[in-house]
Amino acid sequence: MKNLELNIFKQIVEQSPNSIVITNKDGNIEYVNKVFLKTTGYSYDEVINQNPRILNAGTQPKAFYSKMWETISNGKTWQGKFHNKKKNGELYLEKVKISPITNKNGEITHYVGIKDDITKQEENEERLNSFLNTVPDIICYKNGQGRWLLANKADLELFCLTEVDYFGKTDAELAHYTDSIYKESFLACMTTDEKAWKKKTISHEIETIPMLNGTEKVYDVFKIPSFYPNGERKGLAVIGRDITELKEKEKSLIKLKQKAEESNQLKTEFLHNMSHEIRTPLNGILGFSELLKEENIGKEEQKQYIDVIQNSGKQLLHIIDDILEIARLETRQVSVIEKEVNLNNLLREQFLIFDIKAKEKKLPLYFKKSLADKGSIILTDKTKLSKIVSNLLENAMKFTSTGFIELGYSLVNNILDIYVKDTGVGIKPENQEIIFERFSQEEKALSRNVGGLGLGLSIVKENAELLGGKVSVQSEKEKGSTFHIFIPYKPAKKDSAYLTENDEPPEKKQKVYTILIVEDEEVNIFYIETLLKFYKEISYKVLQAHNGREAVEICKNTSDIDIVLMDLKMPVMNGFEATERIREFRSNLPIIAQTAYSTSKDKNKALASGCNEFISKPIKKEDLKKLIYKHLNIGKII
Repeated sequence: MKNLELNIFKQIVEQSPNSIVITNKDGNIEYVNKVFLKTTGYSYDEVINQNPRILNAGTQPKAFYSKMWETISNGKTWQGKFHNKKKNGELYLEKVKISPITNKNGEITHYVGIKDDITKQEENEERLNSFLNTVPDIICYKNGQGRWLLANKADLELFCLTEVDYFGKTDAELAHYTDSIYKESFLACMTTDEKAWKKKTISHEIETIPMLNGTEKVYDVFKIPSFYPNGERKGLAVIGRDITELKEKEKSLIKLKQKAEESNQLKTEFLHNMSHEIRTPLNGILGFSELLKEENIGKEEQKQYIDVIQNSGKQLLHIIDDILEIARLETRQVSVIEKEVNLNNLLREQFLIFDIKAKEKKLPLYFKKSLADKGSIILTDKTKLSKIVSNLLENAMKFTSTGFIELGYSLVNNILDIYVKDTGVGIKPENQEIIFERFSQEEKALSRNVGGLGLGLSIVKENAELLGGKVSVQSEKEKGSTFHIFIPYKPAKKDSAYLTENDEPPEKKQKVYTILIVEDEEVNIFYIETLLKFYKEISYKVLQAHNGREAVEICKNTSDIDIVLMDLKMPVMNGFEATERIREFRSNLPIIAQTAYSTSKDKNKALASGCNEFISKPIKKEDLKKLIYKHLNIGKII
């Protein structure tokens, strides 16, 4: 029976597909099967009584073999891989299992090694791993319980798992091995895994993964489940492609499409608006021209009809000018012609034009300048700058019904900041960019009421850029807007650079007097300033206040004021009350009442409130000079 068992055992060993080697307890070979000989290339006689080290390729350290011998000599089985070398010098890889054989007393007598040549398998695995790790897509394979069995480099790098032993862990477990930012992604992944299992077919998802740098990546993910014949879950392959850039392009295309649609809509609205804007004055021109043919109309009616025709013609001309202007700007048929321009005069001209319209609407229009006339002579294109200011004032006038409008400028870091401030309807924050685009209007319904083609601010923006500047707006809905035009300050003469209203011209060495003009009408301020220029015997600087309250604050905060020209009828606080307030802390400050009030009662009231002198409008040059010189103690009065 023993011989039969031995014979069967021998046949099993000989016919085994694995390479088998048996050594004595010292490790010397006593038996090998045919597979061993075929694999190594050695003959039976060449290996008998030899140590297996004849196969050593020399690629593994001595410590590796020491650990192996320590394991098997202690009666335990060792498993591992050997890099071995065949007789012909060819290297190969073996998966090895070595077990000790003991006698009845438990003493080790032999060792048996069962080896499998896995060279090709390892090469195939290396090729597969190389392929998986060079593919930019994320690839992962999980078993039926959702435990990771394989993941490529792209997947591990995405979730910062390159230094983590992921094998056999679930998504929930892996979430604890990396940054907490990925926790939601792992939980979401588990949910979509379940969807794939339930559908029992390929599942498609778009998943967004947050990144540590604060950005996000978007992946197009396919999940492919597999099952055992009995229907149990076998595994789940997950493949995801980074489509972040594609999604960004999609968004850009959607935005471009929306912008194109908005542009078409704007153009359609513009054409409808233009039709309305052109037909309205044409109706006035053609209609009243026809009425002029009537025989029975009187001279007064005839004059009214002619006024309507002329005003309609001007309105139509303004519309045509805007259309031609935007056409020239669009085709770049515009050149900048720089010449010497007195900025103060240019802005004052625009102020005087719009002051008439402001008075019709009962709106105060203020003008504030920063430079003296000499310093305000700059090099710029007068036509374009005038067009900019005109459009801004026109815009402010349209959308302001109460409060005030202010035109002014300042000089900061060699940049002129020309602004128009209003207390009108204001602009929503989200619309503060688009209002400078062609055909755009912030409030369509309101714009229809006040008229216009929606080209004014676009003309402002493009002309400002032609002058080397830029435009911006600060606005709050229902509280008003301030439009700024920033252009380079180019003084016509170097010696006039930065000469402000408060600067004394270098050629004059005498005392500079500070004169505060308190007046709510800019035309009157301009008139008084013009009169002062005729008084050659004094040097002065001018401060302005548009109501009594401003005057009181200026007098409190400015100690070097020498004389005040006080209007009596003003909004907010009148001149009588303002004078009384100033007298509380400036008892010796000369205050000259200048007003349209002319009765003795008004004069007495002004003097009683604290005014030193009283002068009636219209003010005469010599009368004002006499009073100013008197209170400034100018010895010689001419």
